[in-house]
Parts: sequence; structure tokens; C-alpha cells
Amino acid sequence: MIGGALVFDHHTHLRHDLAPALGRPVPPTDADRMRAVLTWMIAVLSNQVARAPVAGLDARVALTLTGPGGGTWWIDEAGGLAPSDGAVAAHVTAPALTFPDWGTQRSPWRDSDVTVTGDTELAARFLDTVNVI
Repeated sequence: MIGGALVFDHHTHLRHDLAPALGRPVPPTDADRMRAVLTWMIAVLSNQVARAPVAGLDARVALTLTGPGGGTWWIDEAGGLAPSDGAVAAHVTAPALTFPDWGTQRSPWRDSDVTVTGDTELAARFLDTVNVI
């Protein structure tokens, strides 16, 4: 996990803070780098939800991040992320490359390429709390 934290920190600051501030092109990334970033972010998100439950998150939400390093995670009121064949109330889908931006609240998820199906109100309550720091 320490490696994931370092990759997340460098990747996120270079791509979403430094390059734009300097007017430089965003550095490239790859599936391995994104997998490390997402592994760290999802672990932090799980801990955050477990320690400060999302008001009204009374059913599971699936989060699918597509593209390099992507995958699907299931979040419940306890912060649990275990894959499951059980039903989810809402499904959130977005490109993996954009999650470090809106998942850290550098930009609003509503202005990003985020698609919600199912219980949109439940998903919005969850997404409004996502702030991986």
C-alpha cells in the first residue's frame, strides 16, 4: 500500500495540479500506474466510508472505472468493497483516468464523464461525499 500511496500522490499532482498550472501537457500513464493509483484510492475511500458513514447509504453502490487499471468495486454503508453477485441499488461508471480528478474533488463529479444508473439519488448522496485525500 505504501507504493500505491506514493504513485497516487505523484501521479495525481503531476497530472491534475502541476501540468495544468504550468501550461504543460499531461504526462502519459499506463494500466500498471493507474491500477496502483486506483488501489490506493479505493482503499482510502473504503476507510473513509467505514469511519464516517454516508448519510442515507442504506444499499450497495457499484463503482465501475473503465479503461487502464479499471475494475468494479462494491461500496456499502460499512465501506465494504468485496465483489459480490448480489444486487446493487445504483451503479456508477466513469473512466478510470478521470477518477483521480473528481475523486479528490479537484472537479465536481457532475461535470465529469460519470454515468449513474439505478437509484440516482442514492448514488448522488454517495458521490457527493467522495473526497479521497
